[in-house]
Amino acid sequence: MLSAVKQNLLTNWHPMRWVALGIAVILGFNWLINAAPVSGFIALFFLFQAVTNTGCLVGQCAPSANQFNNEDEEITFEEIKK
Repeated sequence: MLSAVKQNLLTNWHPMRWVALGIAVILGFNWLINAAPVSGFIALFFLFQAVTNTGCLVGQCAPSANQFNNEDEEITFEEIKK
């Protein structure tokens, strides 16, 4: 389990992930300096997205095309009558 977390944390750092991390750092700094709790919550949100690579950063909220492309699987139907 720890290897999966480590792999997710250390791989696939695309530019939008760096942007989210930068926004989190800037808003976190604003939170510390100005004591703005809304900035703190938004900073934690962006930090979570950057670290875990979740959310809609680079169009990742849409399912991938190969996720539903199971052409190898034969679909069978059963008719149910009352």
